[in-house]
Amino acid sequence: MAQVMLSLGGFKFHIDAAAYNELVRTWQWRWHAQSRIGQSDLLQYTGKAAVKISLNGQIATTFREVGTHQIEKLAAMGNEYRPQLLVSGLGDVMGYWVMTDLSETNTKFIKGGLPRRQSFTLELAFYGDDLQNP
Repeated sequence: MAQVMLSLGGFKFHIDAAAYNELVRTWQWRWHAQSRIGQSDLLQYTGKAAVKISLNGQIATTFREVGTHQIEKLAAMGNEYRPQLLVSGLGDVMGYWVMTDLSETNTKFIKGGLPRRQSFTLELAFYGDDLQNP
């Protein structure tokens, strides 16, 4: 079995099954504009938004009998409506994250209408370092 790239709950991203080829992490800081008469707006810091991660990847469904069920497994995790522990392939615990969006694109179809390739985009938002004190 190939080395795990990233683990989200019980789901493992790795080359032999669901491999991502792009990981984008986004930070945001909120600034609210306060209007002032005759002057430029004054910006006031109002807090940080949750850190977000976007994973873009591909699955070769006919490679080593991977099949077309990898994205369905991710969707089932999302339907549990609970935070999942995210751990890097090096063992770094990244805290608990929630799935906010999952999209799938199927291409290169074979007999029976099965896709040879599935592309996916998974959006995650940081929930907290632990479940008790997010």
